[in-house]
Amino acid sequence: MLGRLLSRVRIQTQVMVFIVPFIVSIMAVGAMGFYASSLLQGRMDISNSVLQSLSGFRNLSAAMADFLANATQENRDAVTARLADQRTLLKSGLDRLAADRSGQQELEQTLSSIDGISARMDTLWQLQESRAALLADLQKAQSVVVSSQTDIVEGAKVLQRAADSQEDEARNRLGDAQRISDFASFAQSLTDKAQAAGPIGSPDMEELARQQRIVGMALGGEAPEAKKTIDDAIAALKPLVETAGQAEERAAGLKDAMGQIVARLPELQAVAARRLKTVTDKAADTAKSVERAKTGQRDGQKLTTSAYVIQIVMAKLTLAPTDANLQRLLQEIMAVRKGLDTLVSNAGGVAQFDNLKPKLLPALDKMQKAATDLVRISAQRQDEFRAAAADVDGMWSQLTAFAEMQRQNAAAERTDANSMSLGTTILGVVIAILAGVGLTVTLKSPINQITSAMRRLADGKLETSITGESRADEIGDMARALGIFKNNAIAKVEIEERSEIERTRAEEERHRNDEEKRTVEQQIDFAVTALADGLGRLARGDISQTITTPFFGRLEQLRNDFNASLLRLQETIDQIRTNTRMIEGNAGQMDLSASNLAKRTEQQAVALEEIAAAIEEITTTVRSSAACADDARQIITDTKETADSSSEVVASAIDAMGKIEAASDEIVQIIGVIDEIAFQTNLLALNAGIEAARAGEAGKGFAVVAQEVRDLAQRSAEAGQRIKQLIGRSRAEITNGARVVRETNEVLESISAKVVTASEQMDVIARSSREQYNALHEVNSSVNRMDQMTQQNAAMVEETSAATKELADETKTLLQLIDQFQLDETEARRANAA
Repeated sequence: MLGRLLSRVRIQTQVMVFIVPFIVSIMAVGAMGFYASSLLQGRMDISNSVLQSLSGFRNLSAAMADFLANATQENRDAVTARLADQRTLLKSGLDRLAADRSGQQELEQTLSSIDGISARMDTLWQLQESRAALLADLQKAQSVVVSSQTDIVEGAKVLQRAADSQEDEARNRLGDAQRISDFASFAQSLTDKAQAAGPIGSPDMEELARQQRIVGMALGGEAPEAKKTIDDAIAALKPLVETAGQAEERAAGLKDAMGQIVARLPELQAVAARRLKTVTDKAADTAKSVERAKTGQRDGQKLTTSAYVIQIVMAKLTLAPTDANLQRLLQEIMAVRKGLDTLVSNAGGVAQFDNLKPKLLPALDKMQKAATDLVRISAQRQDEFRAAAADVDGMWSQLTAFAEMQRQNAAAERTDANSMSLGTTILGVVIAILAGVGLTVTLKSPINQITSAMRRLADGKLETSITGESRADEIGDMARALGIFKNNAIAKVEIEERSEIERTRAEEERHRNDEEKRTVEQQIDFAVTALADGLGRLARGDISQTITTPFFGRLEQLRNDFNASLLRLQETIDQIRTNTRMIEGNAGQMDLSASNLAKRTEQQAVALEEIAAAIEEITTTVRSSAACADDARQIITDTKETADSSSEVVASAIDAMGKIEAASDEIVQIIGVIDEIAFQTNLLALNAGIEAARAGEAGKGFAVVAQEVRDLAQRSAEAGQRIKQLIGRSRAEITNGARVVRETNEVLESISAKVVTASEQMDVIARSSREQYNALHEVNSSVNRMDQMTQQNAAMVEETSAATKELADETKTLLQLIDQFQLDETEARRANAA
């Protein structure tokens, strides 16, 4: 009855009939949920306020930690602002609890704790200001320590400069003594040369003038008379050296001037001795000054190092003001005090060192007091901060307890709300079930009928009848649409039958096309095979066969082109073979002609050789006569040359003695350089000894080495003096030998003049013999040139014959290469006939 009544309306209306009760039940559940949420809203607001307070206290702890790490006004203001925010937030939460007094006591205690934290922050700020003042005091004291380090370095430099000044003075005195000694040695060597009548040239005067300038600077204001005498003597020497007058007057002038210089040498040597004695007397004072500078540098370095350590420890104390760092700083301050006492005791008298105590000790006292107060104030700050952190932890615990109380109250209210919501939900579920059952019963039967009809039609049963077409709702629309689908299916079956017939016809047409395609592929395969065989024969050299079987369609053009190329290649190979055989024949004829020409040329060369031999015999006879005349002339010439050579030998001996004498002068100069090197070595050894004394115990071994170097330099100087004496005696012996050699030269010149007359007579005889010989020699030369040209012709003929043979061999090789090609028999016979 209900189904027939509902079939008259649309399904939408039917659904609404059953859905409206379900919607009403859902609205009832929502209303109950709204009531429950209104109960929990107040608790949630209070809980949210507590959670914000807990988050704010976490931020407050972080701000307090930042303030302790960096106690600036900005961080202090940040902590104060967060405390004010927490006070406002907790006061708001306390106002919401006016109707319900649960948890009010906990919030009031928390507010009281915030006031206590504010008071502690004021105390921490006062401690921070005291800490900043102490850090400023420490910084000032550190600045004094740093400036004191500069004073220590400057004092050490003053000591070092004093020691270096004494060392430089000693070196200068030793250098002056050595320069005076060098001048004396050089002047003595020139005096020895002048006494031995040796040459004194411009280089010697330049060196003497240079030594004069050096000695003038070395003497300073000492020995003025000796200095004036030497200057006058050198001024007198210059014109004597530059003029080329009589040797005796010049030698006398040189000896006199050098004698004046040598007479003043003892005064110069006395000045040098005084300079050396002064250096020796002050050596002990110099060593003491060096040792004092060394001690001052060592003590100053230790004190500077301790000052650096104080700065490092003070930096650590500033970052971590603990008792351990304070004790380390006090120890370093004590070390600086002891080092300062040691420095002033060992290196007193230097202004920089004497002013250290009045400057550094007050700064150390101030640093010690400020460091102690800094550790104490830092400990107080830590205590105050820990107390404030404990207050924050207490407030955190109170707020946590308050939040737990609010959670329990909210749980009870949530239980009541859940009970009411559950009852309303159960009622709504019952109403929904009833509505669903009614809707199912109303729609299930007609939908099942339609579904059954659809399945039969899907199975191909087109005779199936369709019910429900008379219904006015959507199910009736579905039944009528299913009828249309049935009619379309019947029409589709008919169309498929006609399509099967058309498909059979298309398959037969495809088979015919495949057969034609296979035929074309076979023709292409045949053409490719034939071309491959032809190209294979061509690669083996067989060009005698063409492709005779015609190809299919357009492939025939490919066969014709291949055959035409092959025929053209046959013609080219045949033409090359013919030309090569012609070249081979011509080369044979050229080889025969070249052989005949070579034989004739050889016979002509033999005849010319016989003529040249006859002329050579006549030339030999004339040449023997000329040679005898030349020998006689040569004997006389050799005699003259011997006499001339003897004179040259004597002149060479004189020149060699002069060179030996000059070499002796150079050796003397070298000995002077060696003396100067020995002096410089002695000076360096003295400096090394001073440096070794400055090094103390570590330099003893170096001092021994320096003493050995000084002994070696002294021995070198003594050896140089002995060598100078030996060279002086050698120069005297060389002068005597030169006189004897000059007498021998005069005798040899007389012999040479008598030999010249005999040599002129022999020249006339030798000249006539040479003229006869020259005439025959020209004839012989002409014959020899003809013989050479004949031999060149023979060589050219041989080369031509060899080239002709090589051409014939190459032609045979070319024919062998051409014979590798296999030609058509008809073409080959035609080529042979041609």
